[in-house]
Amino acid sequence: MALQGITVSGYSHVAIDVTDLAATRAFYQGIFGFEELRRPDFGFPGMWLRIGDLQLHFSEVKEFASREGGFPHFALHVPTNRFAETMEAIGDAGIPFLGEPALRVDFGTVEVWQAFITDPSGNVIELTDVGPMVG
Repeated sequence: MALQGITVSGYSHVAIDVTDLAATRAFYQGIFGFEELRRPDFGFPGMWLRIGDLQLHFSEVKEFASREGGFPHFALHVPTNRFAETMEAIGDAGIPFLGEPALRVDFGTVEVWQAFITDPSGNVIELTDVGPMVG
């Protein structure tokens, strides 16, 4: 039960740390074609990218904090009818997969494609045909 008066209707953006902003820019713009957005000067290096109606924010850090206790990642939606083609293009670009792209079954009936890659800083990216929730 939500507290009275609080309304959250979705994500504004996801923010992640990276260790090499230039390599990150080349990866996300060169591989995925994401558009760079204007970003205020916060006094530290960073970048904002547009992904459809959403944004992905990056902050450059010297080293990552501990990543113990979980499998931190974010997921990008790849439409089912473009999944195989997209995986082939990623492989052709020389980006290694963390295991082969695979089909899993959720809840005993829902087929879901997924693959995992990393960006130049080691952030894990899930590529999946599970799209944003609509409605």
